[in-house]
Amino acid sequence: MLAVMVWGQVFSVAAVPARGTASVRLKDLVRIQGVERRDLVGYGVVVGLNGTGDKDIALAKQTISNLMKNFNIFIAEDDITSKNVAVVMITASVDPFHRAGDRVDIQVASMGDCSSLYGGVLLMTPLLDSEGAVYAEAQGALVIGGYSAGTGGAGSQMETKNFPTVGRIPGGATLKFDDKVEYIQRGQLDLVLKHADFTTAQRIAEAINVSYPAGAIARDAGTVEVNIPAEMLDVGLVSQFISTIEVLRVTPDVCARIVVNERTGTVVMGGDVRISTAIIAHGNLTVRVGSSLNVSQPAPFSEGETVVTEDVTVDVVEDKANIMLVPQTTSVQELAEVLNQLGASPRDLICILEALHSLGALQMEIITL
Repeated sequence: MLAVMVWGQVFSVAAVPARGTASVRLKDLVRIQGVERRDLVGYGVVVGLNGTGDKDIALAKQTISNLMKNFNIFIAEDDITSKNVAVVMITASVDPFHRAGDRVDIQVASMGDCSSLYGGVLLMTPLLDSEGAVYAEAQGALVIGGYSAGTGGAGSQMETKNFPTVGRIPGGATLKFDDKVEYIQRGQLDLVLKHADFTTAQRIAEAINVSYPAGAIARDAGTVEVNIPAEMLDVGLVSQFISTIEVLRVTPDVCARIVVNERTGTVVMGGDVRISTAIIAHGNLTVRVGSSLNVSQPAPFSEGETVVTEDVTVDVVEDKANIMLVPQTTSVQELAEVLNQLGASPRDLICILEALHSLGALQMEIITL
């Protein structure tokens, strides 16, 4: 059972407790060591903007001047006054096992004071990998999920929707190299858990060993070593072996946690709850401090001065405390019902949970976002 509290009300949401957590495919719990995405970054120029480009930024002028030199056109930076150009940063994330010539989506974001990239075209830009090598080339027309219309300044009006200074180019980059993935070491695969846990790692190893005896071992909470059968490794059936084990179903172990976000007033509780008996006295203390200004006027011909005085009022209101016994429970639903009866707000709830945790009555991990 999962309990979610959003500004004053605790809702019980149907979910399976940790002891009865539904089985999950192995491929959703782990990733293969060495099979990773590759991140690319580049710096380029977007042209064709309708007066919404960079206004007066030295970086844009220098970039345009250097770009023109590639076409044997030499122009001083101070002579560049175009507002139809913007300097941008380009990012891309490439899936593993890609091949040279594959096209990937890219994201383009303005670096200067450009007001909108709408209608712009990215000129050919090299994209670099983490080692600084040119891994792809990007170019194309931008797709913007927003707009900016109007003019700024006094007496004007401007309307902006979403973020017009960020855009995408579907299939905007062409890869130049094949992905040389090396994920087999000495006939072994390393499965890395997305959420490290000793119990889950052991269950994964046991599930694999059912189909391939002595084929896997849990090295630690985050890694399971898998031995590829020699008869499949020799004839190049590694992919078939991986497809066989990644559909195995494993029941992951879930730690008892409470996640609180005081900025949004959200409290999420889930997992294998352990709550000991405790007594909670909950009440609210409200202090209101107000002030008003009064003018003290002297009598006529008294040669006195007019003085401004401040009257300060303090009002203290203390609500009647609600005292309630929290019985020993193993259900988040039962805890949610108790907290509802207390009428606690999310901020109060956070304090109550932290107090129970300090008391040792709440056997859960508290995570604050």
